[in-house]
Amino acid sequence: MSDEEPTGLRLVPPASGPQPPGRPAETGGTGGAGRASRANKKGRATGKGKATGKGKAAKAEKAGMLNLAWHTLRTRWGAFVGPFVALMLGVALLSAMGLVLAATATTPDRGPGRFAAAPVVVRGEPDLTVPDPWGGRNKEPLEEPRGLSDALVAKARTAGRTVLDRSFPAQLAGGPDQQIGHAWPSAALAPYRLTAGRPPAADDEIVVGGFGTAKPGDKVTVLTPERARTYTVSGVTAPVSFEHALFFSEREAARLSPRVDALASYGRADAVRAAVGGKAQVLTGDGRRDADPRAKEDSEALVGVSSLLGMAAGVAAFVSVFVIASTFSYSVVQRRRELALLRLAGATPRQVRRLVLSEAKIVGIAASAAGCALSVLGGPLLADWLAGHGIAPEWFSVSPSWLSVLLVLAAFALGVLLAWLGAAVSAFRAGRVRPLEALHDSEAERKAMTLGRWLFGLTALVCGIGLLVGAPLLPPLYWAGLTAMVAPALILAFALLSPVVIPLIARLVTAPLARSRGAGTMLVRAATLTSIRRTAATAAPVLITVGLACSLWSTSGSIQTARSTEVEHQVRAADMAVVPLHAPGLSRANVDRVRAVPGVDAAATTPTTVFTVPGADSLLYPAGAPLLPYPARAVTPSALAAVMKLPVVSGKLTDFGDSTIVVDESWNRSVGDKVKIWLADGREVSLRVAAVVKTGLGDSGVFVSPRYAGTRLPDAVYVKLRPGADPAAARGAVAAAARDGFAKAVPIGQWTARVDARKAEETRLALLVIGGIAVLYTGVAIANTLVMSTRHRARELALLRLSGLTPAQVLRVVAAEALLVVTVGVVLAAGVAALSLGGLWIALRQIVSGAPVVIPAGPVAGIAAACAVIALLATVAPAWYTLRTPAVRMTATGG
Repeated sequence: MSDEEPTGLRLVPPASGPQPPGRPAETGGTGGAGRASRANKKGRATGKGKATGKGKAAKAEKAGMLNLAWHTLRTRWGAFVGPFVALMLGVALLSAMGLVLAATATTPDRGPGRFAAAPVVVRGEPDLTVPDPWGGRNKEPLEEPRGLSDALVAKARTAGRTVLDRSFPAQLAGGPDQQIGHAWPSAALAPYRLTAGRPPAADDEIVVGGFGTAKPGDKVTVLTPERARTYTVSGVTAPVSFEHALFFSEREAARLSPRVDALASYGRADAVRAAVGGKAQVLTGDGRRDADPRAKEDSEALVGVSSLLGMAAGVAAFVSVFVIASTFSYSVVQRRRELALLRLAGATPRQVRRLVLSEAKIVGIAASAAGCALSVLGGPLLADWLAGHGIAPEWFSVSPSWLSVLLVLAAFALGVLLAWLGAAVSAFRAGRVRPLEALHDSEAERKAMTLGRWLFGLTALVCGIGLLVGAPLLPPLYWAGLTAMVAPALILAFALLSPVVIPLIARLVTAPLARSRGAGTMLVRAATLTSIRRTAATAAPVLITVGLACSLWSTSGSIQTARSTEVEHQVRAADMAVVPLHAPGLSRANVDRVRAVPGVDAAATTPTTVFTVPGADSLLYPAGAPLLPYPARAVTPSALAAVMKLPVVSGKLTDFGDSTIVVDESWNRSVGDKVKIWLADGREVSLRVAAVVKTGLGDSGVFVSPRYAGTRLPDAVYVKLRPGADPAAARGAVAAAARDGFAKAVPIGQWTARVDARKAEETRLALLVIGGIAVLYTGVAIANTLVMSTRHRARELALLRLSGLTPAQVLRVVAAEALLVVTVGVVLAAGVAALSLGGLWIALRQIVSGAPVVIPAGPVAGIAAACAVIALLATVAPAWYTLRTPAVRMTATGG
């Protein structure tokens, strides 16, 4: 922005001749101020009272300021492009996330798939319901809903014809993941349609549910819970969208999975309900979809999307508020001389404040509306990206709803509010501008650190350090959420307090170049030191971008590594691991063969879930603990102590058996306590605590006997060679026993690497959503702020030209200043990362010994380099454009 008198501000003479000394600001001034004065006089003249006159004067003054703000925006629109762009993109970001969040709650589910042709579906109760401490009922979804008993099936048959449905793991070699097995009679419930071959007539025949390349007559290998065996393909069906199924003969399916998971009844719904007597769930209409195999997965995926976007929206809101507020504030600072001209013309401090706030309201309304319009395009694109990468169900999309409209309106209102708040503090300072500042040629800044900046900066710093110090003193259940707030608090503190340290950083960075020939280094250092506020404003987006990216990537990578290290510590006594190979788990026959290898101890682990009410915790559950689900592992008791090394706090692993349980400290239980638990299918059992282990980061702190494992398949077998066993022979025998086409034996170190690779992909996608969007936004903010800053320096660049510098030399000086600003931001971000990651390291060391802090040097360096490129382009390009105007003309006009 230039220093010439703003042509969009229409200054008018006083309303009625010369005014008494000492009162120029009340009677003359801007068009709005003059009209306010005339309205006030008119009110007194008509005799309607002083209050009425003041009211009309206030209304006239507001109207005058709004009108003046509108004319200023029309004629000086270039000065408001920066705030407009920052606010528009911030609102677009928040509104787009709001649209996707609304879709997770309002998008209609797919209709019935697996039971689309079944009039009535009966299945076991899908939820576990127990009384809570407050007189209500706790309800938690079961991992494996209860099956239907023979007696219940017999009662349902009295209401009409029934078809039984059994679902169990079944994996065709070379086929897609998440396959499932059924009995052929239940294929009519979808219905499936044969496109080739016939139904299975023998126990060694199957029908492939429309996937893969198998055709009738082919011999294929199928993994079942029992073992891997060869079947003959008797038929192939048309593909369906809701599952990848293999159909067995009815007798073979009953042998592989005796439990009846659901049944379809062709009787009347009321008759079926009467027959089952409330002991099972009866579904009709669209409710039949709840019995589909993927209904729970879709629901969990949508919950995951809403949680993920909730965190992303929190990060985006922090970034947006920070960038918008700082951009609007810096915009007002740049117009200090223009506002002084208004004061010189007779505007009162109140009128100047109203002018600034009126401009902010107009820009806020326009930019928020544009941002909401952009989100209509961005929301569906974000939903498509989530679905395409497997984070959301493939059918997920954004559709209009009342909730989405409300969230868009909320984003619009928030944008207007942020614009007003961002200008409010600066408007207060603008009202204190002295009229004589309009006559100053120098753009030297007043002090950069105001009282409010000190107050808010120190408060944020104290909060950040308090979280750093306090989090490691609490159990993981408490500090895990607190560590996520450390980086934002420190970023805010460093940004507000940066003017204090910028001179030191600038001198240190430019010190190696101080002895170089030429005045370039001196000019760069002087421009930085004499414009601390400008440097702080332009370095802030770099601080946010690099600091936020480093903290997100480092925290996530460090926790992921700590979890892997924790599991590695548990199984470090083992020599090998037998793991599934593109399969849902290991068959019983595979596990038995590995256990039968001479000279080894083998511990098979099966993931499951148990529910319990933890012990009293006055800090976490002051009014009593609710029913909670806990990930658990089912392990053979005799092998647990021999193969696995757990961080036991009290008790002995040798006491673990079918009537006992191993729990972690989060249960708030002691050795010998009797605890009531509910299994994955809702069965209730009481077990004695055999040992208590240290609470960790993963899901490996609870262990039960295999008799409580449910229907899931083992996910690993850990093998330890006994003393005296021939290592080569034992390893070869284990590898041969595990080899069935669906599993393999690997050294324990390679198994850990496999866990890391799987978790790394999940983490990468989450970080792309949470951090990627915010980093892209702050990247635009870097360019936006630097363009604003460079445009404001037209007169300064002209003076450099007149002092003898060539255009190329001026551009090099400007580029060096931009790189110095980026360096300042990176140094501040490094300080944020050092503090936050130091606290994280201390906390992790208390849980997992030897857990390192991961610093993603490559991604962070790439982001810093991108910031430098953006800064160079955003500085050099407008400077080059400005230098096209003759320097004499720029100095004569003020820019």
